[in-house]
Amino acid sequence: MIKFSLKCECSAKFEGWFPSNEDYENQLAQGQLLCPMCDSTAVRKDIMAPAVARKSNARERGKARVKEMAGDQMVMGGQARTLLKQIQNHVEQNFEYVGKNFAREARKAHKGKRDLEFYGNPSKKQVDDLIKDGIDLFQVPKVKDN
Repeated sequence: MIKFSLKCECSAKFEGWFPSNEDYENQLAQGQLLCPMCDSTAVRKDIMAPAVARKSNARERGKARVKEMAGDQMVMGGQARTLLKQIQNHVEQNFEYVGKNFAREARKAHKGKRDLEFYGNPSKKQVDDLIKDGIDLFQVPKVKDN
């Protein structure tokens, strides 16, 4: 089996396991590779880090990290798409869409001058400025219906 880092035109990055490079190429040619976030077939290999030999204590550090992750926030990976879709639907149905005015509304909310139930489309620069100003943000990923 070969593991490839894959990316989509929607900027989603994920992994795919294939029996061989030939199988990857065949699935790609037949349009069988789908992005788990947007269902696009515009999926390609991403840059991959080479396999590097690890020190003998790396396995123990890895086990410690998994134990740190353990808790009541763990779900099976296959459920992630369903959960993200539920978040997306909740936001779209219950929050006010403010479009490109997101940054202005976020500053108001941060100062307590409006509620927190809104969403919109800020620019990358606006997002960077909001984060620099200590305003907490969460990007709700767009998940297409099957």
